Amino acid sequence: MSHTDLDSGSAADPPQAQAPPRALSFWDGRGELIIGGLLLVMAVTLVIGNTGMDVIGDGGLLGPQGVGWFVAALAAVIGVLLIVSALRRTPERRGSLAAEERTNWRAVGLVLLGIAAFSGLIDVLGWLVMATLMFTAVATGLGNRNLLRNLTVGFVMAAVIQIVFSGMLGLNLPSGVLGGL
Repeated sequence: MSHTDLDSGSAADPPQAQAPPRALSFWDGRGELIIGGLLLVMAVTLVIGNTGMDVIGDGGLLGPQGVGWFVAALAAVIGVLLIVSALRRTPERRGSLAAEERTNWRAVGLVLLGIAAFSGLIDVLGWLVMATLMFTAVATGLGNRNLLRNLTVGFVMAAVIQIVFSGMLGLNLPSGVLGGL
């Protein structure tokens, strides 16, 4: 018996049973709906925050509200485009996307947890601590398993941003628990 005979299997092997294809659910091949929806929620939140911001003077286009309006508009446009793209996809394309790719929910959860913790705890723990932890969570969620390196890089980046904002721009980021030191 030759080497190729071993690789191809013998005629006595029973045929492999193929599982029937399952019907597509509404969400199969439409993961963009979640991201698009989150972007729209973020855009609405930014608009509400911008309209409620107490600005001295008119502020102008590049004033304190300028970046907020730009990010809100960008998030809204990208969110709508993602949703429209996902809803216009043909069933055949949705089926092939659903078969090709699976969402890494652990990674999505870690990234969202890092962002949510940052947003909720920045006033309590401060910029330096929370920016370090958020960077670590996002880098770990995206696949970097070297926790010590993630913490170190996150701390260095957060410290540099803290120095630039407070030392060079005169803007104080929340100090949190490190404020009394």
